[in-house]
Amino acid sequence: MRYSLIKLIPFLLFFWLSSLSVLAQNDTLKVLSYNIWNGFDWGKDIERRAKMTAWLKGVDADVIGFQELNDFTPEDLKTWANEIGHGYSVLLKENGYPIGITSKEPIHLKTKMQGGLWHGMLHAETYGIDFIVVHLSPHDWKFRRREAEIICDYTEKSIFNNPDNQLMILGDFNSHSPFDAKFDTENPFTLKRSQLSDSLRTIQNGPQAYQTLRNGTVDYSVISKFLSLPLIDTVQKRLSDEEKKTSPTPMVGKDISSSDFEKYKQRIDYILISPNLEPTLLEAKILNQGIPDTLSDHYPVLASFLYHKTE
Repeated sequence: MRYSLIKLIPFLLFFWLSSLSVLAQNDTLKVLSYNIWNGFDWGKDIERRAKMTAWLKGVDADVIGFQELNDFTPEDLKTWANEIGHGYSVLLKENGYPIGITSKEPIHLKTKMQGGLWHGMLHAETYGIDFIVVHLSPHDWKFRRREAEIICDYTEKSIFNNPDNQLMILGDFNSHSPFDAKFDTENPFTLKRSQLSDSLRTIQNGPQAYQTLRNGTVDYSVISKFLSLPLIDTVQKRLSDEEKKTSPTPMVGKDISSSDFEKYKQRIDYILISPNLEPTLLEAKILNQGIPDTLSDHYPVLASFLYHKTE
């Protein structure tokens, strides 16, 4: 018996070392979604760009989905991506409010879509994962719902047709989650501001005016549509209501009085993932304290995943 155990030791040692080798190939994949606010004032705010560049280098995300890359060209985004440590980038368009993606690993462009969408949709693959970057309408809930239907229909046909595909949809959805109903109730100032804005638009443009609210109340149908694909909201179970704010930041203080600023809270930026990615989700948070106060009118969302490298 003792002799048999001695003979087994080399085999046990082999399997132990093999398991260590597999573990050594696992790493953390960090994904960031960030609305950078008018492309640094259409390229004129050089100081804010430099501050964000330094901050992004410190965060060291592996993949970033950007919104509001105003005044960027593909060459500009490539240059900026290199500055933050990303060798690869794709820009949806050069006009309006572009979206884009940057990565440390090669990016395979799948689809650029603009028709029927307010700012467009960008679908690319990197790290073996499908990424869809979005920026939905800031002004009208009906338009946002149509956008959700277009993007979800595309997703079901081109990505979820294979159950092994892994997906992240990230960006500025300009929409509230049904799981944040309590958060919205406890922060009614956002609703009141939206009601006022909708009323002014109706006075100016009549009954056909854009309305961000649905009959004067928060519309939850857009995020509900994405969740029903199904997709998983990375931060929903990981943050308290007090931590959920993604907009606004103190940067918009000129538009909101200092006495009202702390009352104005909403979550409209998300990283949503396919269910087969959820077991690898290590951490998800909204970076809404410190330096990001001074970088944009939105706070970024960060999610970290266990990633298995393939040699």
